[in-house]
Amino acid sequence: MEKLVQIKNLNMYYPVSKGFLGNNKKFLHALHGINLDICKGEILGLVGESGCGKSTLGKAILKLIQPEGEVLYAGRDILKFDEKELKEFRKNAQMIFQNPYSSLDPRMTVYSILREPLVVHGIRDKKEINSRIREITNLVGLNDDDLKRYPHEFSGGQRQRIAIARALILKPEFLVADEPVSALDVSIQAQIITLLKNLKEKLNLTILFVSHDLGVVRYLSDRIAVMYLGDIVEMSDANSLFENPKHPYTQALISAVPSIHEKEQNELKLYGDLPSPMNLPKACKFHTRCPYVMDICSQKEPDITRISDSHCVKCFLYNQTTLHI
Repeated sequence: MEKLVQIKNLNMYYPVSKGFLGNNKKFLHALHGINLDICKGEILGLVGESGCGKSTLGKAILKLIQPEGEVLYAGRDILKFDEKELKEFRKNAQMIFQNPYSSLDPRMTVYSILREPLVVHGIRDKKEINSRIREITNLVGLNDDDLKRYPHEFSGGQRQRIAIARALILKPEFLVADEPVSALDVSIQAQIITLLKNLKEKLNLTILFVSHDLGVVRYLSDRIAVMYLGDIVEMSDANSLFENPKHPYTQALISAVPSIHEKEQNELKLYGDLPSPMNLPKACKFHTRCPYVMDICSQKEPDITRISDSHCVKCFLYNQTTLHI
């Protein structure tokens, strides 16, 4: 498949001042040498615990923050774009934010919210503006009367539809959806997930779908990347990941998914607290919580091992000499 986004050795550190007058500087390690490809026309799910760096990666890909490394979009490194190039890039790549209650300006009507990005990108013809707004509102399930109203007059699900419409108004080909249903009721989540799936097909979108909800990710995604403490530890197509998870962390995540069926006795549970991103474990970052830990896990970082053409894992258990699972 054609690669639309290529992420190469991406790192992100946030300085944190401590001590008297903030003289003692430390760094919060958010992303560590991330390498990831997103193929054109796919939905790539990104899962992991809260605080593992999922949202940071989404923002870094769109250069909403400035990481170190490379983010190639259609072969060009967006991290080196100047202001003019970045503005042009924004037409092709947009973000749906997590909270529809805070991502919409409460002083603007829906019409103004949708009109603003068009004007910013040089579309001033009123007829074209109205045509685009009507087209996108119909696609997301809003009507003409909704355009006169303000965000506070809508439910959470309707607000997220407005946020999706705003992200799509410039006709981008790539979306980063950052936990777009986590702030919504379960019944509304299903509507928004179905909407995103339908829009992906109708508009031929490529989507990075960030979530901690494995059930949602499994339903929506073509491939899934599992993240732990700023590192991608496993990548696979959705079915293979759930039917045959390899990394102990992935196994633990899937074991924790609620089910109406009786679970197997050997389900994997994790013990201990998530390490601080300001004081990360050396070598394999998961070794402090791993039930299969070996001596080598605390001595060096594992390489990526390819299980099949579509499945790879970062774990010493799958080295040729130590295949345990």
